[in-house]
Amino acid sequence: MRTNFRALVRFVLFFGFAGLVLPLAAQKQSYPKDYYQFPIRPGLPNSLAGGLGDLRTNHFHAGLDIRTEQREGLPVYAAAEGYVYKVAVQRSGYGNVIYLRHPNGQTSVYGHLLKFSEQLAGYVRTEQYKKQSFEIDLFPEPGKYAFRKGEVIALSGNTGGSAGPHLHFEIRDSKDNYLNPLYFGFKEIKDVTPPKFVNLAIRPLDINGRVNGQFDRRVFAPVKLKDGSYRIAAPISATGIIGIDLVAHDQMTGTGFRYGLQCVEIKMDGREVFSYNMEIFPNASTRDYNNLIDYGTEQETGQRYLRCYVPDGNKFNLYKTDLLKGKLNITDTLLHEVKIRISDSYENFSELLFQIKGEVANPALPVFETEVNPEWVQTEIQGNTLLVRARYYRSTIPFATYYAEGKEIKKTPDLYDKESAVFLTDLREYMPDSVKIGNSVVRTYLRNQMLPSEVAGYKGEKWAVEFNENSLFDTLFVTGQRSFNALTINNKGVALKDYVSVSFTPETIPVNKERSKVFRYLDGDYRFVGGEWNGDEIKFQTRELGTFLVRTDTVPPKIRLLEHSKTRIRGYIWDTFSGVDRYRAMVNGEWVLMNFDSKKGYIWSEKLDESLPFEGELMLEVTDRAGNSTILQTQLVEPVVKPKKRKK
Repeated sequence: MRTNFRALVRFVLFFGFAGLVLPLAAQKQSYPKDYYQFPIRPGLPNSLAGGLGDLRTNHFHAGLDIRTEQREGLPVYAAAEGYVYKVAVQRSGYGNVIYLRHPNGQTSVYGHLLKFSEQLAGYVRTEQYKKQSFEIDLFPEPGKYAFRKGEVIALSGNTGGSAGPHLHFEIRDSKDNYLNPLYFGFKEIKDVTPPKFVNLAIRPLDINGRVNGQFDRRVFAPVKLKDGSYRIAAPISATGIIGIDLVAHDQMTGTGFRYGLQCVEIKMDGREVFSYNMEIFPNASTRDYNNLIDYGTEQETGQRYLRCYVPDGNKFNLYKTDLLKGKLNITDTLLHEVKIRISDSYENFSELLFQIKGEVANPALPVFETEVNPEWVQTEIQGNTLLVRARYYRSTIPFATYYAEGKEIKKTPDLYDKESAVFLTDLREYMPDSVKIGNSVVRTYLRNQMLPSEVAGYKGEKWAVEFNENSLFDTLFVTGQRSFNALTINNKGVALKDYVSVSFTPETIPVNKERSKVFRYLDGDYRFVGGEWNGDEIKFQTRELGTFLVRTDTVPPKIRLLEHSKTRIRGYIWDTFSGVDRYRAMVNGEWVLMNFDSKKGYIWSEKLDESLPFEGELMLEVTDRAGNSTILQTQLVEPVVKPKKRKK
């Protein structure tokens, strides 16, 4: 087997994997049913805690989460013949992970492992000692560590970012695109349960769009009927360009977990306008998830609505649409029939039917005979539109005055809701810095327009923000406000594709700048960001916008040893403010590998040679992300041997 495998390696390296599967654009793959075996308890019924395309924080889930009976230590089998292309140890993410490359050019991935196979574990441990690092990425020589199909490669675990014991399993094509493992015909997984509709939202997608007479997103709850289909009872009134957002999830027989949808298809008046197929997506684009969901609603409520149209800035090839890219254009006052079909990897499906009633565009506005100043005026950016809402504002001649680049622009209300006059402005035409309605004046804090794929920025008074060519999904109208020791840039509901660089001079310069870093304030919590000082200015990078503050952390990390014997060292390390950055253990001046479970803060030693005892002094140093360190020094002692209990 080893000799044949070397020949396979030469073949793969020579042809470079190119052209072994159809390109992504084709959205049609070949799935041999017997090539891979199930990697956990093969041949026995099993179930999943997660599937390809599940909506997770900041990403689509990339494979299967295979349940392991809520325990660790189950044998993990090579799904097919292959060699170790990559092996890694990570604090978060996949934890202990193996990447096997196969003769067909594909790669299988096994994450959150407890232990590697003996030979592989020895290699990893040796490299960790060479590099003096717990976290490590290794790329062994192709073919050096090879496994037969069905050979044990590891034990299942709960390492890295895992929320419980399971095996994370992926299949990737030769271009590192994620494939749906369920299409390879694993008989261990059975499913006859259809997906479930939860919520439907319809939103205006341009300045002339309306839903139920308003320039607002509206949410509707589908009702399941006895025949298994879903309905929204009353017609939804709309006009202009609108889009559908959907909360729905797959269900699988015998579990209570929720999974992502494999396919979404939408028809209006019998004509298909949109289809979404989570068959394959590129590894490099997984963060594009934030552009494919309603990111603002997810940040505000936690609910993850999938956009059922192609959003601006999209790079994914997951869609089949019409010329409007899945958006609906309601231009009449007729009834339109809409059908949404959702399905899973086993072709179980559910359907939702509802009607959209076209409404009159630009209906007549109410006439008032009294003058009532607004209780308050609020501004909000929705896409390219500035929405200004003046609560309880009434006037015989209602208008708002916009101030933009020294000019005054007067506008009448575009519509009224139950309580407020609503004014809409296309920000691509002009960006007002303030608005006056009645006796109320509000600032918009609009600073600049940033276009995607461009290197640009804005420099204000004692703060600046810089965007690279990959920072944005779509055009961003930057708002910014510096207030005392806080800087607010747009809000938490704006999704970024990549990092932006921010510089900021706080009102009060901290006495101890060395221990002062930037934190992002979010929902009552402070999340460490970092930053470096240049004089009185601190510069940092972030992939989330919102409110940032400078805070000083002078509290060092904590260490609690459970054991420091000649046999092993173990204990807990933690930091309650900025978080643990790094740690180092030395015995008599020699570096010692300390494994780290970041979820629990638990550390434990692993010797390069288990036959040799630890001797002399232990020095354990832990440093937090603000640069505070705690050093513990102690003598190693003989291990405590507990007497065996006598049998009665």
